[in-house]
Amino acid sequence: MTEDEQSCLKVIVVVPAFNEGEIIGETIASLRQLSEEFAEEGYRFAVYVVDDGSTDNTREQAEAAGADRVVRHRHNMGLGAAVRSGLQAARKDKADIVIKFDADFQHDPKDIPVLVRTLVEDELDVVYGARFDRIEYRMPPVRRLGNLVFTTLMRWLTGWPLRDSQPGIFAISRNYLEVFYLPGDYNYTQQILMDSYRKGMRFAHVPVTFRQRSTGRSFVSLRYPFKVLPQIFMVLVAVRPMKVFAPIGMTFLLTGAGLLFWELGQWFMGDYPKPVQHVNLVMGLILFGIQTLFFGVLAHLIVEFKGKE
Repeated sequence: MTEDEQSCLKVIVVVPAFNEGEIIGETIASLRQLSEEFAEEGYRFAVYVVDDGSTDNTREQAEAAGADRVVRHRHNMGLGAAVRSGLQAARKDKADIVIKFDADFQHDPKDIPVLVRTLVEDELDVVYGARFDRIEYRMPPVRRLGNLVFTTLMRWLTGWPLRDSQPGIFAISRNYLEVFYLPGDYNYTQQILMDSYRKGMRFAHVPVTFRQRSTGRSFVSLRYPFKVLPQIFMVLVAVRPMKVFAPIGMTFLLTGAGLLFWELGQWFMGDYPKPVQHVNLVMGLILFGIQTLFFGVLAHLIVEFKGKE
């Protein structure tokens, strides 16, 4: 990318917030301090806050601290919905690079220029922060375990060398911003990984600082997996349908075939009075397995077709 092309780039930081009135002002003020650094490099810089139905003074504090735009949900819709609204607003305003940044100030704004530089210089589309090399506190076991499970799952699905699948900071290019698909209202990080992978985007990690939350409370709890797993399943079906339907179909098909051959064997040995004792069960298992496999193939063809539109 030439210097002239770089000087035209518009960088927007999207900050989803729900009842973060205590800290949002400090977060926005710290982000605004990056304006001069980006201006010196020729970038246009803006900060957008998405107030996800807050019942405190989050919106007022964000505006007072200098947010360039505050997008407001009338009621709390979920972090994924807030990220989606922020990305849609940035796309409408012709952003070239979007950084998602947590409102709780657990991440360091100084990492943002590094993400942007990596995105531009390496001609990437998605850059995720990797927290665990520079984490400044002991993360609760339930959160660390959840991150390990989801990171392992995303690594298996995408084949990317993922080290952290759900950081609060990432950067995306205009190339991906124009085509992103974020249907779920919670697990946005996994959705973006799977969606960008399916669309052939280029991905990398950048080490980032991660510190303990000082105000408010995390949205992650023991109930969180029960909220996000159904959405993970739906996104998986929408992105990699054969990963879902092939194992299910083969399980039923092989179970039915195994039962069929077992009962035929017992009949040949004279233990059963007829070749197949449980005809309906065998036929049901085999037919359901075949139908599931064909459904998976059909879904795969639809996904591939849509991906090429």
